Amino acid sequence: MQAEHAVNDWLNLNEAFNRFFAPYGTVIVAEDSLSFSADASKVSTSFTVFSDGRFAATMPLHEVDAKVERLIFNETSNSLRCEGPFGEYTYRIPQQLIGA
Repeated sequence: MQAEHAVNDWLNLNEAFNRFFAPYGTVIVAEDSLSFSADASKVSTSFTVFSDGRFAATMPLHEVDAKVERLIFNETSNSLRCEGPFGEYTYRIPQQLIGA
């Protein structure tokens, strides 16, 4: 299943973000941000999107900080594609969290 949300569709983005990330760690919802972080004893990873379109992602070997317009959640491949003026970035749920 794939679902696309614009950053300015904050309510629906919030619901999709929670549905996608909640099984894999802690989700924190704030007025201007949505944040996911995994249990660091399993793998150190996080993803945050802000209502102004900025996003930040960290994985064990890299991190990214850019501005996004659309987020495409793909539950089948456990991935989140971010598209914006910078190009695109795909965040994948680490295997250490899937089925954990």
